[in-house]
Amino acid sequence: MRKTILCLLFLCFTVYAAGQVSVTAEVNKTSLALDDELTLSVEVKGASGNMLMPELPSLPAFNVYSREVQQSSINGKTTTLFRYIMLPRFVGKATIGAIRFTHNGKTYKTDPITVTVYRNAQGVQNTRSASTTAKTVSNGNYDSAAAVKKTVEKADPNLPPLERNLANQAYKRGDENFFLVAAVSNEKPYVNQPITLAVRFYYNRSFYDAPYQKPTVSNIFMEDAGSSEGTQSIGGVLYRYTEQRYQLTAASAGKATIGPATVRYMTGSIPLSPLDRLFGGSLVSAEETAQSAPITLNVRALPNEGRPKTFYGAVGTGYTISAEADHTQAEAGEAITLTVTVKGPGNLKATSDLETPVLDGFKIYPTQATSENAAGSKNQSYKIFKTVLVPSASGIYTVPSIKWSYFDPVSASYKTIHTDPITLTVSPSTKTESGFDFGAGKPGNGFQTLGRDIAYLKTSYAPGLSTLAKLSGWETLNWIMLCWLGISVFFASIGRKSLAQKKAYTKARGRLKKAQSDEAVAEAVSGYLQQKLKISTGSLPLRAIVESLQKRGVTPAAAESFSLLWQRLDTARFAPGAPDAQNAKELAQQALDILKLLEEETK
Repeated sequence: MRKTILCLLFLCFTVYAAGQVSVTAEVNKTSLALDDELTLSVEVKGASGNMLMPELPSLPAFNVYSREVQQSSINGKTTTLFRYIMLPRFVGKATIGAIRFTHNGKTYKTDPITVTVYRNAQGVQNTRSASTTAKTVSNGNYDSAAAVKKTVEKADPNLPPLERNLANQAYKRGDENFFLVAAVSNEKPYVNQPITLAVRFYYNRSFYDAPYQKPTVSNIFMEDAGSSEGTQSIGGVLYRYTEQRYQLTAASAGKATIGPATVRYMTGSIPLSPLDRLFGGSLVSAEETAQSAPITLNVRALPNEGRPKTFYGAVGTGYTISAEADHTQAEAGEAITLTVTVKGPGNLKATSDLETPVLDGFKIYPTQATSENAAGSKNQSYKIFKTVLVPSASGIYTVPSIKWSYFDPVSASYKTIHTDPITLTVSPSTKTESGFDFGAGKPGNGFQTLGRDIAYLKTSYAPGLSTLAKLSGWETLNWIMLCWLGISVFFASIGRKSLAQKKAYTKARGRLKKAQSDEAVAEAVSGYLQQKLKISTGSLPLRAIVESLQKRGVTPAAAESFSLLWQRLDTARFAPGAPDAQNAKELAQQALDILKLLEEETK
């Protein structure tokens, strides 16, 4: 029996582990020249042990000349990265088909990837000073001032503007062994339009100790967008380059500047090597500096004409929006979470938060929006808005279409997208209202018989008048006694009321000191109002509760403090976060201070 159980547990664990495996593939660039190289990265998460290599598809358009494998483990989850460096063979569009990976008998596949390969440099005749010491002969004499014609290379004009600009800058500096170039994808962007900055460090000699200093920017938000490597043939010499990319968005219209990037590198052999100690390391090593040229952007303002109210600052193309509810059937008073997701280019953090439409019959608790880069993409991001809806009555409701507008820089116009409507079915609540029922758990309406008087019937004749009966004839004394009794009853009732009030506060204070959650704090406050002031928080809205407090002598300032406290307790009930005993303790102390204030003002 034990072996059977162990086998079942092992089988369940195997199925669970297999279900956690994921395989993704990406390339470091989707546009490259024929003399450049492409890096294909395949990432496998959740698979461990003896693994098979990923099965690459047929790649007739590429030659694979390098393979690397890296493996890491974080919190018991293994991640393996397979990296393939390939050289293109043909010009045109090339598709890298689905990559297969098999683990524990299950096969996983990645999505196909399409890249475009362009021609490399095209030679054109242009007058340029020779970089060598060549001279022309004239009448038997050397003319050192004469210039020679040299072929200047230019990038394929079909390359994307950013890659073409970088390549042409490199061709102009091909007589250097080390140099740094930088370019942007658009020099006249709109405000908040995402553009790309690329910085490339070219080299054809060995070097070491090369710290990189990124450029400084003005009137621009800049975020890292990853790095890559490649090759480029310049004047028949193969250069390698390391490229760093950034995502930029301009903050306001006008001028925006990008300062130079800098690389300080050492050439020659590494200092303090045996050869350096023999021949002098300082003679074979030298520190050099490579620097890119600064860039100035002319940022255009967004037009005011035609700007919709649902425009929150997004600029770009290809945005999508979707909305969903965590459940579409609920009871009155039960929380429903509405999630709206916007996806698109660039960084959506700079956009303002979406305004949730007003819904009749619902209390709305908006939460903070989150924004991150989309998985597997450095140029796409998403922004998620979560809103808690609490219906107050049963019925069928419709969450209307939610609109989101953005500015399209291609057409220079505003466009609006929207979500589909969502139907919610709300049934009557089956839960009892919050508050205290002093008759709960007892029969009837909460009153309990404590004793009973016994009346005896006598058939004998009544005796003569007693002394007390004779005293009853003294009317003046009777009135005095009656007044004294009334006064005693009055003061006794005041004493009982004061005692009940003190007990209500004492009981609430004890419960607040022991409260470990926001719900416990809410119950303590609700019980105090019920016992002390006969206010039922379960059947009255917040406005009615505040009005009742003011009628009982509570000052407007104290009533406002209670209102803020109750809204926080209400939010904790319908839009709770992760349990936090420290936050509950702070909330209990705040509630205790407010109850103490109410206790003083309602005496």
